[in-house]
Amino acid sequence: MGSNHFFFGAAFLAAFLGAAFLAAAFFLGAAFLAAFLGAAFLAAAFFLGAAFLAAFLGAAFLAAAFLGAAFFAAFLGAAFLAGAFFAAMG
Repeated sequence: MGSNHFFFGAAFLAAFLGAAFLAAAFFLGAAFLAAFLGAAFLAAAFFLGAAFLAAFLGAAFLAAAFLGAAFFAAFLGAAFLAGAFFAAMG
């Protein structure tokens, strides 16, 4: 009977260690998955943020270019008016 107790004890110990190993593997796998997903989320947020920043800077640059064109047109218009005024005076 003693040998039966030994084998049952060894079987329970093996089952317990196997369950503990599976639980550790599961939690480690879940932790690595969470870390990977977190890194992927951070990378996506960084690249999306960079893309939005680039789009915003591009829009600001285009707006500045349009303002520059408007000022240039106003300057040319003023120069034309001044030229016409001096031509009429002269």
